[in-house]
Order: sequence, then structure tokens, then C-alpha cells
Amino acid sequence: MSKNKKLSLSGGDTTEKFIYKPKDLIWAKMKGFTPWPGMIVDPPLDLLSQQRRANTKCVFFFGSRNFAWIEENNIKPFEGPWKEELAKVSKPAAFRHAMTDIEKYIDDPAEVDEQVNKSCGAPNHATEADFDKIRDGLDSEEIAGEEATADGNNGVVAHVVGSPDEGDGLDVEINADSSASPVPTPAVTTKAAGKRTPKAKSVAATSVKSTKGLAKAAQKRRTSAQHSPSGPSNAKRGKREVSREALQDADEASSTPTGRRRVETDALLASIAAKRAPNAIALLDRPVVTRPEAQVIDMTSRSNTLADREIVPSEQTFGFLGLGMMGSTIVKDLIYTGHKVVVWNRTIDKCQPFAEAGAEVKDTPMDVVEAADIIFCCVSDPKGAKDLVFGNCGVLQLKDLNNKAYVEMSTIDPDTSLDIGEGIKQCNGRYLEAQIHGSRQEAADGMLIILAGGDRSVFEECHSCFKTIAKNTFFLGTDIGNACKVNLILQTILGVSLVGLAEALALADRFSISLNDIIDILDLTSMKSTMLLAKGKEMAKGDFNPQQPLSHMQRDLRLVLNMAENLDQSMPVTSITNEVFKHTKRLGYSEHDSSAVFVRSRF
Repeated sequence: MSKNKKLSLSGGDTTEKFIYKPKDLIWAKMKGFTPWPGMIVDPPLDLLSQQRRANTKCVFFFGSRNFAWIEENNIKPFEGPWKEELAKVSKPAAFRHAMTDIEKYIDDPAEVDEQVNKSCGAPNHATEADFDKIRDGLDSEEIAGEEATADGNNGVVAHVVGSPDEGDGLDVEINADSSASPVPTPAVTTKAAGKRTPKAKSVAATSVKSTKGLAKAAQKRRTSAQHSPSGPSNAKRGKREVSREALQDADEASSTPTGRRRVETDALLASIAAKRAPNAIALLDRPVVTRPEAQVIDMTSRSNTLADREIVPSEQTFGFLGLGMMGSTIVKDLIYTGHKVVVWNRTIDKCQPFAEAGAEVKDTPMDVVEAADIIFCCVSDPKGAKDLVFGNCGVLQLKDLNNKAYVEMSTIDPDTSLDIGEGIKQCNGRYLEAQIHGSRQEAADGMLIILAGGDRSVFEECHSCFKTIAKNTFFLGTDIGNACKVNLILQTILGVSLVGLAEALALADRFSISLNDIIDILDLTSMKSTMLLAKGKEMAKGDFNPQQPLSHMQRDLRLVLNMAENLDQSMPVTSITNEVFKHTKRLGYSEHDSSAVFVRSRF
């Protein structure tokens, strides 16, 4: 290097200037950071594709062994009276490593030169003409965007940038292209931000950009060949030429340093994946979420438990609003035991099997009320329950219910039950809340739990129906809302238990312990319960056919939390449980069984 004027590493006017050439050892300064030992090198091809200001040099940083464009007024020769002072400026481990690296290079430059030559594409170094070709291939929007990026980077565009922070702290970014350990280099500082802001570009990203111009040029050749006006024979010849050009482009890409590095990176990622533990790989192997099959009601099957009961059906007519998962099973049992039933459902097709079995089908809820003495309602949420009572063609469209009874079996909150009860009473009707606790299979076997509250006379008149569908029935008093509260409390216990079971089995799965062994051991302990064992077996098999849909469980937890909020009652565990179920719904398991919460815990 030759000397002309003096240079200040901190920028500003210079009184001495040096002319640098490749292999010159230097100090390179980025704004806001201490000078760093480096070397002037020919720029790699992927760095040539980046926009840069005038009077910049490509610098290879020792220690991190990365590249960056640095303005000449921020470069100073390595040897000089300032060396001792600059070497003492910073004491972080990264800086000491860089100083050791450059001293090793001075003694034996072969290893570093080999890496630089590989990165720069030696022996065929990229030239400024190559850079111009690549830049010409970029469209105007990309060039404008890159120029804006370069202007915002204070004249420095980094290849891969980490930054030695002041003191011992380090901001580290791993460079996939570097064969050395990821030791940081000075970071880029933007003028607009007024603070250090690393602007890093990975090797993969810059490699793609560097070959974009060549790819567009090849595409132009293909287009011109395909649209050649020289007739069919020329078109065929054009296709053959395009194929040869495409193969040639692919060969050229694989023979370039960038192509080789991409292949090496893919091989590295494959080797890392191969070294992972089987359970770590299993974490990425999420099962495909399939919609559960629609449950078709089988009107010919009979429950052995129900067949053993001696049930004398009531002579009254029972209306039923809602033929969902629970409602359809209950109606089937009522028809089987000889009860006279009138049904309605929003989807009229669901009524067909029951009509064939002897039930009468009506067009609106109001029509069911007119035809029945006692009306049951079993829908999916509080809003649906209120719509059937207060909505268009609803129950209260009959201004006088003439002492008919209305039994609410939907899972609702106490306030909704009170509103419905008041509306029924104002229209000269009687009201009973009869919350059902149990699964679809328990309903089919007549093994539900009925939690009732409200009008005692209605409870007595429903005796034959309750005996058909439930193994136990509890009357919790005449105060409306008590049954809803008890049911939601039980659902809280169920939901929290399911999440605890799911997380425990997920942990066992990570340890590669058999889930069936865990369940068998649980069956021998004092913690065993029918619910935990049944749900545990479903989790172990991955069988999430809905017995109690996950969306219904999350709905119940939401109602519980709303109820607790009105009382200022803290329920942190229930809140977390609700979030777990909400997340599982977002994964696509809303219509699956509540045991599908295991999927969320496992992954």
C-alpha cells in the first residue's frame, strides 16, 4: 500500500490516504464500534450483488471470518504507530480471538488464504463486469430497494454481521457460510436510528439474489425460443435448445462457490437432523388433523343396561328441541322405552330416523310446544337456548303456555337459566333446569347424572324420562341456577384433570415410556377413576372420536370463568386450562373429543 494523506478511523476529513490492494492487513472501523483487525480481499460473488457506495473496500474480518463493504476513510493499515493503542481499546473475548487469528495468519497465511479463496470463488475471482451483469438482471424495483438499504446503512453493506458490544457483552449471529466458530464482527449502524442496528444478510439469501439476474436472462432465452416465428421445426429445435440451456444453467449453478456452499449447507442440516434423538424428531411429526366422522344414529341398537330396567312410560307427550350428539341419543332411548315424542331440529334431515321410529316431527319450536305437555331443550350453548325461547317462532310465541312444562337440559350459565325461567313463568308455564352430566356413551347406556332445580312438580312428572336416561337424579332445590352451578363446578374438575393427565402422558411419551404401562399402573393406585382411565386409553391410542366434544369442554370452562369473575373469585389453574383447550381448538381439534388436548400437550 502507498501513503498519500493521513486517515482518521473515526471518519471526517483526512490528511493522509492509503491505496489498498488485496492481502493488505488493516484495521476496519464501523460507526459505533471499536476498530477490528481485517484484510482487504476480492469480494465474493454474493457480496458483489449488493449495492455499495463509492470508495469502499471488501474487508475480511479475522476472528469471525466474515466479509463486509467498508468505506476507505474507515480503514487503516494494521502495522503502524497506532497498532499498540488500537489493540488495547477493547478487551472482549471476541476481540482477543480476532487478534490471535490475525497473528496466526501473519505466521502461517495458508489456512486463511484457502478459506478466502473458496469464498471468493478462486481461482476465477468475480470481476466488476460480473457485478454489472448481475445488477443489470435485477428489475428497477429491486435496485431501488437495495439502494435505499445501502443509504440507510451509513455506506456499509454487510455480508454477515455480528457485533462486538462495548464491554464483555456480545451480539452474536451465526453465519452458515463460515467454517469458523460464530464470533461476531462489527455491526452496521444506521443514521436514521441513531443507534447500532445490525443489518445482516445470510449466505442463502444473498446467494439467491446473486443468481437472480442469470436466472432472468435464462428465462428470456427460453421465452424467445418458445415464441420463435420460424415454424414448427424451429419451435422443436428451440425447445431442445431451451432444455440444453436449462441443464447448462443448472450445471453452472452447482459448479459455482455459491452452489457448492448451498449443497454443503443442505448436507450439514441433514447431518444435524440425523443426530437428533428420535423423540426430538417426533416433535416435528404432528399428526394430520382429520375431521371426525359424522355420527349416524343407529335406531336398531339397544343398550343392555337400559333393557334390564323396568320403565313404565308416562302417558304425557314429550317434546324435544335439538337433536345433537346428546339430544339424539336421549330421544332414541325415550322412543325405545315407549314414550310419545315430538321432535324438532334446525337441520330437518336429522329428524328422519326418528320419524321412521315413531316420533312426530314439527316445523318450528312453537309447533312442538303446542303438541307436547312437557318440552325438553338440549342445544349446544346459552345463546342457542335463549333463541329457542325468545326468538322467532320460539317457545314464547305462545303467549299462554297453559301450565305446560319447559325443561332446560342445555349446559348454560345460571343467569341464562334465570332469564329463561322468568320468561316461561310470565307466560303461565312451569320451568325446570335439568343439567346432564356425562358422555354420549353414558347417555346411550342410560348412565347419565341429572342435576335438577326449579319446579318440583315438573321434576316428578319427568320421573320416567329421567329413569330412562340416568342412573342417578338429584333435585337441588327450587332456586333456579343451582343445578347450573353444580354442573359447571363438576366440569371444572373434569377439564383440569384432563389437562393434567394429558401433560403427564406427554412427558411419559418424551421419555419413550409406554403410555399403556402408565395407565395400567394408574389403575392400581388410589388415583384411579373411570374417567381418567377411559380418557388415558383414548390418548394412548390417538382415538379422539367425540364422546364429549372439545369445543363443549372449552365452552364450559369459559362459563365457569365468567361466573367466577362476577364473584371476584380467583381461578388461575382453570384460566390456564381454558387457554390450553383454546389452543387445541386452534390446532383443529374443536370437534374431536376433549381427550384431544393430549395432542397439544405432546407437541
